[in-house]
Amino acid sequence: MTHQLPNIVLIVLDTHRADRLGCYGYQQPTSPNINAFAQGATLFENAIAPAQWTIPSHASMFSGEYSSTHQVVQSGAALHTAFPTSAEYLRTRGYTSTGFCNNPLVGVLNNGLRRGFDAFYNYGGTVPTIPSSNGHNGHKTPNLFTSLRNGYRTLIDRIATPIQQAVASSTEVFQVILNPRLVSLWTRYANFKGDTGASITDATQFIQHNLSNPETPQFVFLNLMETHLPYSPPDPFVRQFAPIIKDEPAARDFMRAYNTQALRWLLPLEAPYSDLEAQTLSQMYDAEIAYQDHLLQRLFSTLDTPEHHENTMVILVADHGEMLGEHQYMGHGLGLYQELIRVPLVIRTPGQTRGERVSGVVSTTRLFDTVLDAAGIRTVTTRSSENAETRPRSLGHSLNFDEQNQPLTFSEAFPPDNIIQIMRKHEPELMTAFHCQAIHRTVIQQSNKLYRVENVRDQLFDLENDPFENQAIETNEMRQTLMTALDEHTASAIKRRASDMHATETDNLTDEAVLERLRGLGYIE
Repeated sequence: MTHQLPNIVLIVLDTHRADRLGCYGYQQPTSPNINAFAQGATLFENAIAPAQWTIPSHASMFSGEYSSTHQVVQSGAALHTAFPTSAEYLRTRGYTSTGFCNNPLVGVLNNGLRRGFDAFYNYGGTVPTIPSSNGHNGHKTPNLFTSLRNGYRTLIDRIATPIQQAVASSTEVFQVILNPRLVSLWTRYANFKGDTGASITDATQFIQHNLSNPETPQFVFLNLMETHLPYSPPDPFVRQFAPIIKDEPAARDFMRAYNTQALRWLLPLEAPYSDLEAQTLSQMYDAEIAYQDHLLQRLFSTLDTPEHHENTMVILVADHGEMLGEHQYMGHGLGLYQELIRVPLVIRTPGQTRGERVSGVVSTTRLFDTVLDAAGIRTVTTRSSENAETRPRSLGHSLNFDEQNQPLTFSEAFPPDNIIQIMRKHEPELMTAFHCQAIHRTVIQQSNKLYRVENVRDQLFDLENDPFENQAIETNEMRQTLMTALDEHTASAIKRRASDMHATETDNLTDEAVLERLRGLGYIE
């Protein structure tokens, strides 16, 4: 029996580059399970994230709007109610929405990204909230133990949540927790990367037991962040993909130290990495990708069973990539180079068995329309549709995908305030050299990419002949065309903002109160 409406499963691979997957041409065997899934689905070779980090990128995927419109570009901001989320729209069609999330920036902060979800499980943060092992539908079996446990969780959550909110929104508190002595504590005991294995297991069990009811279509969101720093994959994956760790004591020492130096994950590099450092980071990143791919095998096997294959749309995407020293950038706080914004995107429509590849450039903001279209919601007009050049459209009909007549694709990097404040205090020269205070914007049309550093420069790159963006083209008619298009897009996006938009305060404590609590715990003097 098929559903009147399909189930929809959205898997977001947090911090995942496209160029490290075999289905995107990578030569290392990091992704056998993703590769196999892609063989029977539609792979978009040039999917572009709308932003360089988690919060604005998720806000765009959930609302269909670019950052210049939704303005959820800082940790303390929240998605305005003028922009309903895909989960809110799906609720109007009878969908039940359930989230399994490892990233605290999505699952813990009060930023509006969870609006519309009926249940949302957090594997990251000080107090994880996970499904009960007593049932597969998310409802806990009532007994004395679970009542006591829930009461304890509620108490701890009241203490921890305001601190977590303040860490995200307060530069002073954020700077304190970057102390290497504290990094190993919060990355481990505050579940910074969540629990990839547990979340995949829980999501798989949920799908097995809840996606067979034709009367209740399901939307399942799964966020995984195994590939985010710090890197500590299981030993078998280190041996296979990061032999340098076993062979070179200096590489082990570097990685051990780097895993506690969170500030280095965020800032540009004063000088390029040494060969050993670059190779160590690259190999350990591959090991994390391979480990996560291994964990995904069971989920893909469940989705491949006939009842789920016929009734479920599966979307596999990344919110952004990761810089590993290219252009002297590390992490994903700054810049808009291809390593950071070109992301994997694979979509399997219900019943699809034939694999396809789409070479046209597409924005992952269009996943909003793709999800709504799958649910039969075709009357929604987002603000983006006011401009035909930037209108998101469903990607679920790849056979009708016109690669020669695609909208321009944009990406925007608003500098995170907490990083800028830290750089202003500790690394002012780097902030100036890399124009970190400026908004970075790009527009891409086929292989032409205009990279703008606001009020500084516009550079045109030919991605076909210069995929690593090493040499800008100084004079070209296309350069002026894309400069004009970027101007028009920015003006249009600003015009689409809600009239009363402002950042929503999410912290309940003053900076000093949070610092006092950290002192009381012995973390700072």
